Amino acid sequence: MMKYEIFKDVVENAVLDYLPPEFQNSELHLKRVKKVNGMDYDGLVVRKEDTNVCPVINLTQLYEDYKLSEDIELVTKNAADIVLMAYDVAPENEYQDVLDEGFRQNIIYEISNAKANAQRLAGCPTRQLNDLTVSYNICLSDHDGLSKTIMVNNEIAAALGMSEQELFDTAEKNMARLFEVNVTNLFDYVYGQLKDRGMSDEDISDLLGGDASRLSDGYPWIVQNTSNNGATVLLDTEVFKELSEQVEGNLIIIPSSTHEVLAMDARMVPDCDDLSAFIQQTNMDVVSPSERLSNQVYMYDRKENSIEMVTRNKLDIIPQESRNISYEKNIKPEILHLSEVKANEAL
Repeated sequence: MMKYEIFKDVVENAVLDYLPPEFQNSELHLKRVKKVNGMDYDGLVVRKEDTNVCPVINLTQLYEDYKLSEDIELVTKNAADIVLMAYDVAPENEYQDVLDEGFRQNIIYEISNAKANAQRLAGCPTRQLNDLTVSYNICLSDHDGLSKTIMVNNEIAAALGMSEQELFDTAEKNMARLFEVNVTNLFDYVYGQLKDRGMSDEDISDLLGGDASRLSDGYPWIVQNTSNNGATVLLDTEVFKELSEQVEGNLIIIPSSTHEVLAMDARMVPDCDDLSAFIQQTNMDVVSPSERLSNQVYMYDRKENSIEMVTRNKLDIIPQESRNISYEKNIKPEILHLSEVKANEAL
């Protein structure tokens, strides 16, 4: 079995042999790729002539496949198949108009765990929200429910002539316009799921340990917006203000997932440190590493109309595993052309 360094050279030199004629003048080079949550990998860039986007094949993962089969021909052919698939689904020039004309209407924000995403966001305009980081994207399109975005780095921000504050203010307005906020009682959600499975109210009451018609008051709310990073609802204090008025007090907020947060009457939580430990265990057992947001407990202060972190346990989020493929783009600040934009995956 060949060593890894030799494997990389073999795949780079042989992959074009398995690709159609239109790929034979492609530019190939190796690069180190920084993935979400800091999990780096060695990538093979295959840049086809006259294209604005090119795939980056994860050679680190392919080598793991090779170690299982020890069939270099099969693995190289698989790499070629990944290239073909990537170009079939790659974002193209459809984004140019958005960048040149309507970008301000498409700037949105995302939140992620600060420590886990420090490397990924090192060259980007950001702001901190306790143990979370707010960063910015340009939302390019929405096909079949999947949004494609360009991550706003410092070069793009400079080209657009926008400060971090301007990015935030613009994103805040766009988020309110583009995405709805949804609040669902957790019990109502579970109840609906059980009813859909054909369970009767009596069976549900037995399962949940009480009268189904009276249980919802003690359950937290699921709070999210309809973006792919629904937990950005944390940046909208108005929704939590309304919920706090219902309980006439402060709210405990659990920002465990990038998809949503949980909110409940703060008087229901006697020990926030115990709750934080429980969040960590739930994240490890249930939540995908790429979707983990925080193990900490947050609180909405009704009087101050603000959200702050109330626990500071050293409970890290596990880094996300890398994937076999990503895309490489860059952008020239002076002309804002797509041919050099770095795009990240959907929110």
